[in-house]
Amino acid sequence: MTGGRGARRAAGGLLAAVVLAMSTLFGGVSPAAAAPGDPPTAPNPCSTEQWRNPSLWDGCVKGLPELGADKVDCVKAPTPSAPDSGMAGWFATMPAENLRASGRPDMYTKYGYAGYDYTTYDATTECVPAVLHPDFKFENTVANGEFLLASSVIGASNALREKAWVPDSMWGWADPLVETATQAVYKKVFTVFGGVTLAVVGLYLLWRSRQSDMSATMTTVGWALLIMVAVTALARWPVQSANLADGTLTASLNAVHTAIGPRDESLPEDRCRNLDPKACADNRAPAQRASDTATQGLLYRNWLRGLLGSSESETAQRYGPILYDAKSYSWDELEKMRADQKFRQEIIDRKANNWNRVAQQIKAEDPEAYEHLKGVRGMDRIGAGFIAILAAIFFALFDIAASLLVLLGFMIFRWAVIAAPVLGTVGLLRPASSGIRRLANVVVAATFNIVIFGAGSAIYLLAVNLIITTPTIPGWLQVVLILLTGIVGWMLLRPYRRITQLGGKTSSNPIASLGGWQRLFFREARKAEAEEGHDAAAGRGSKASPIVLQTQARPEARDEDTSISQPTPRPEDSPARDDTPSPAPAQVRRWTEPDDEGAPSYAIYRPSSREAPVYRPESEPARR
Repeated sequence: MTGGRGARRAAGGLLAAVVLAMSTLFGGVSPAAAAPGDPPTAPNPCSTEQWRNPSLWDGCVKGLPELGADKVDCVKAPTPSAPDSGMAGWFATMPAENLRASGRPDMYTKYGYAGYDYTTYDATTECVPAVLHPDFKFENTVANGEFLLASSVIGASNALREKAWVPDSMWGWADPLVETATQAVYKKVFTVFGGVTLAVVGLYLLWRSRQSDMSATMTTVGWALLIMVAVTALARWPVQSANLADGTLTASLNAVHTAIGPRDESLPEDRCRNLDPKACADNRAPAQRASDTATQGLLYRNWLRGLLGSSESETAQRYGPILYDAKSYSWDELEKMRADQKFRQEIIDRKANNWNRVAQQIKAEDPEAYEHLKGVRGMDRIGAGFIAILAAIFFALFDIAASLLVLLGFMIFRWAVIAAPVLGTVGLLRPASSGIRRLANVVVAATFNIVIFGAGSAIYLLAVNLIITTPTIPGWLQVVLILLTGIVGWMLLRPYRRITQLGGKTSSNPIASLGGWQRLFFREARKAEAEEGHDAAAGRGSKASPIVLQTQARPEARDEDTSISQPTPRPEDSPARDDTPSPAPAQVRRWTEPDDEGAPSYAIYRPSSREAPVYRPESEPARR
């Protein structure tokens, strides 16, 4: 009976499926009724290109339907944040007024690092005060922490690059230090002890005059004059000397960055489609163009992916810029609010109205994107934040290293100006000039590092710009290509990473050769004494016979050990000893018989390892 009941249930289910399929094919399915609070689907008043133009936002938003009365008190737009807020805001610097007043939609130039976080919106099921689900809070907190780290890394990279490429605003604080320290060292050290060094130079020249070496004398005098003039000029114009080096290298870097740096995005007037003509002129410096490219490509796109589920969809391209503006203050708005607080609430209300209307339009056009906007898909936001951290770190590895080396080169110029009087005090004496020579080597190496890493950084940023702005390259591949580009640039510029290597010195040589000038001085002294002895011997003439060396080795001077198996001869069996001096000065070893009367023993002969003596023929006794 149980089997028959199961068969009837299966037949009933099959019949219901057939009826449903027939009704779907021929009768259709009635559309779902709209929720009570949802606005009706309305045509979009602006195109995607118009929504991307900030000057048209007010008109586009007015064309959207207003929020229903039952939804006004149920949703809350996010509170905007300032461009210099958070950890990343520590590195933010307000751009020039002409850049902020332009109509270009540059995220970094206009908004800094504002708005790169997430909030929930319309996440409750009913319009009543309710506790948010703990998972939503945790997931959004993790995602916000990830974007905090990513924006901080990008902020540090942008700040260092902008100061390294335009050092005029970086080293103003060091001018009083360079001027005061250099003049103090020159007056207290070089002026006082430099006279002592000149006296030592004079005594050295008098002592060397005995060798009648005019070339060495002129070299010593010329070297002392060169060091004296160079140190005096640096002490007289310390700040001008450092600024001259800065200006020369900055002009070279600007030429390199203009040629191979991030591209100028200016458009001619006949191709400009923006209502604001200023939006078509790109007046940004190369370093700032790179900052806009990195911020928009690595931070904004990943933030948009977590906000709407994708950064390449039509919804993201159309409404992403105005949503970002709705939760971020621009630099101009921040200045306006700080100047007069009455504008604060007006700006907040306008941004909240834009957010609410655009959000309801997204809900009608793309319900899936609206689910991400509400914040109920927090794991997607965590994933977007993780990708942002990876992209920021991969991008900043080479960029920060190159910027630090360029800044280090400019810092070396200033310390070289301060240290020149100290090292020049001893360096007046040419044998003791190793310190001033090493300082010159370091300055030359720093110059090469500034040019090489400045050009390498420009090429790297151009490659990153091309990678990010190419729409056919997937997002994951862009991150990988940025990492590989930085690794290749670091490997190619590896021989130039050490400041002292281009100067011919390793990192340990400066410490090991601190006292090298004393050894060099006494080495020249010994050389001069040897030359004097040689000249004296040449003047007297050589009356001695040539030295005769004994080249034939004696048999007993062999190196190998010889075992003697014959009995040792007795002393009485040996012939009488002749006291006549032997022709050879070397004493020959003789064997003696042991004291015991037993059987003869065996002995091992070990010849002496002394070298054959050297003797003069005239000192030999007369041969018999």
